[in-house]
Amino acid sequence: MLRFIKVQGESMAPNLHDGDFVFISRWYRKLKIGQLVVVDHALYGFIVKKILHIAPDGQLWLGGENNKSLQSERIGWVSPRRVIGKVIGRICASQSKCQ
Repeated sequence: MLRFIKVQGESMAPNLHDGDFVFISRWYRKLKIGQLVVVDHALYGFIVKKILHIAPDGQLWLGGENNKSLQSERIGWVSPRRVIGKVIGRICASQSKCQ
């Protein structure tokens, strides 16, 4: 199943910008470091972040792409069960910001 999620904020710039849409899929075999995921965080709701580290028990350490991002320490370790989907594509809101 594919879903569209609207990006809010600039925490993932320059790769994703406010107003972009990402396609996410629940159909993945294994999450890997460097992949972008959408998680339903207990405090922050839906957030798009990059996987920075995967603990031996499968917990994910996530982060943004720039200094406007929510700090990894504030996000904390995230259970892989909170992953809504892996980002597999995007639609740019503005062609001038599309890379």
